[in-house]
Amino acid sequence: MNKQPLLSVVIPVHNEEMRLANCLEQIIPYLCTRYKNNHEIVIVDNGSTDETFSIARMYAYTYSSISALHLPIRGKGIAVKRGMLFAQGKYRYMCDVDLSTPIDELEKFFKYIIRDYDVVIGSREVDKGMVQSTSLRHFIGRAFHTFCNHLAPGVLDTQCGFKLFRGYAAEAIFHRLQLPSMAFDVEALFIARLLGYRIGEIPVQWQHNPDSRVNLVWDSLHMARDVITIPWLHMQTKIPV
Repeated sequence: MNKQPLLSVVIPVHNEEMRLANCLEQIIPYLCTRYKNNHEIVIVDNGSTDETFSIARMYAYTYSSISALHLPIRGKGIAVKRGMLFAQGKYRYMCDVDLSTPIDELEKFFKYIIRDYDVVIGSREVDKGMVQSTSLRHFIGRAFHTFCNHLAPGVLDTQCGFKLFRGYAAEAIFHRLQLPSMAFDVEALFIARLLGYRIGEIPVQWQHNPDSRVNLVWDSLHMARDVITIPWLHMQTKIPV
C-alpha cells in the first residue's frame, strides 16, 4: 500500500479452514463500506495443517488490501505479534476469527480511543448483560482474572480477543512481547502499563462459540504458568523518556 492506512485488522488463525472465509465475508464488506481504501487486513496463519493458509492466500490474491502471512510454529502470541508488527495502520485491531464480537463493534473502540487512550480492550465484564457465555467459562475467567490482576490492575477482562492499539503503542508493546502462548494478552497489557500507556476498557457484545478451540481447564493452567514469568521477562524493560 502506498500510504499508511487508517486501520489494520490483524487476524491470527490456526486450522480455521471452516471459519476463515465466513469471517472475511463479514469483515471485507464492512471495512470497504466504512473505511473505503483506508484499511488493510493481515491474516497470520500459525502452523496450520489444513487448508487455512491456502484460503488466506486466495483472499490476498483477490483483494489488494489483504496480506497472508505464514508462521511454521503454533502460538497465538507469536501470530499476533507478527501481525501487529507487519501491519502499517495508524490504528491496529486484534480480531478473533470466530467474530464472537461482531465487526461493527469496532466503532465503539474508535469512539473510545479518540478520548486520548493508547489501547482500548473489549470486555465481557464491564456490562455482563451484553454477553452470552457459559457458567464454567465465566467462573474460570474470573479465577484467572484474580490470579493475574496485579499485572494488569484495573482491567476486568484481559483475555477478550478484540483490542485496538494506536500504531505507535502496538510497535512498542509487541516489539517487547515474549510469550508465544495465549497468556500474551496479559503480557501486552503489563508492557503497556510499564510504558505508561493509557488503557481503556469497554463493554462489547460477545457470544460464546461452541466450536471454540480453547480448552478451558488445561489452557487456563498453561496460561497461569506463563503469567508467573511475566515480571521476570521484563525486569530490564527501559521506559522511554
